Amino acid sequence: MTTSARRLADVHELHGLQPVLPVADLAASVRFYCDVIGLELDFLWGEPPHYGRVKHGGHGDSVFIHLEQVALPVPNTSELRLHVGRDVDGLCAAYVAQGAEVIHAPQTQPWGLREFALRDPDGHVLIFGAEA
Repeated sequence: MTTSARRLADVHELHGLQPVLPVADLAASVRFYCDVIGLELDFLWGEPPHYGRVKHGGHGDSVFIHLEQVALPVPNTSELRLHVGRDVDGLCAAYVAQGAEVIHAPQTQPWGLREFALRDPDGHVLIFGAEA
């Protein structure tokens, strides 16, 4: 990568990443991300709605996840990593209590993070990690 390409990101203040996840049932996915994960609905689009976004926060270190309803079968699944500020074990326990499918319990990784993973209703894997 050239130095000028790296500077473009700085000069233009690139920030934030908003993945788009294909989902089979938009309403079910919105309920999961809001009721289980704890995000809030930002918007729904279409009549009937077939696209939406859930979020936490407003700018900067915010989390935005776009959800796009697609025809079955869902064409692929994704893996998203979310940073946790504190008590990753407590967060995992809260998700278990909400009925989330945890696919690996909190464990300290060799790279210095304590992580756990769960699967959303469409098979997407969410990995939550915090400094160990």
